[in-house]
Amino acid sequence: MPSPADPDDRPLPGRKREARANDTAVLAAAREVFSAQGHGASMADVARHAGVGVGSVYRRYPTKEALVEALRVHGVREAARLAAEVADEVGASQEDAGDGGVGTFLARQITGATGPILRPTGATGPLPADLAAATDDLHSALDRLVAHDRASGVLPAGFTTADVMQLLLHLRPSLPFPRAEADALHLRYLRLVLAGLRARAGEGAGLDDGPRWDQWVGAWHD
Repeated sequence: MPSPADPDDRPLPGRKREARANDTAVLAAAREVFSAQGHGASMADVARHAGVGVGSVYRRYPTKEALVEALRVHGVREAARLAAEVADEVGASQEDAGDGGVGTFLARQITGATGPILRPTGATGPLPADLAAATDDLHSALDRLVAHDRASGVLPAGFTTADVMQLLLHLRPSLPFPRAEADALHLRYLRLVLAGLRARAGEGAGLDDGPRWDQWVGAWHD
């Protein structure tokens, strides 16, 4: 007798399926609109780009801030899944460390990320539960990557999980170029940084202690 299907794998009823498709379209449109126009873009701009009525957007996200927060959760979850995936890959590999887990994560995040990581400047209050959970998952996966790379001689002592995210911010600024051209520049400077870190690790020279994870997310809680 076949086992019952996982509830998440079962086909959704028509209206729920349509609502999920609309939500996916809205989030994708919001990423593109806010990227192109900045935070000043309106909900109507997002709805128009998604091909849905503005009322549909407001029913799911009553304010623009709620929509931006949903994008943030998506971005952090996406980064956490990627970091865990890379940690599994490097943990199972018997080959030379190469760029290491951190380098692989950063390269893939630079070229593939579809959502933001940081909350907007001025955001206050504690992290919403879903964003806090995603942040904890990201922290756990990055801990695995950093530990692997330090043991493999790819990263020097003193390099922290928060350093990974700070590097990502510095290596992926907004540039007035097409995405592919901007990504090529970001990856160029990532390679230079990774070469310097590997050389320092090879010399046995550690770094001054980097920022702690709670310092990285601290501004989100203030």
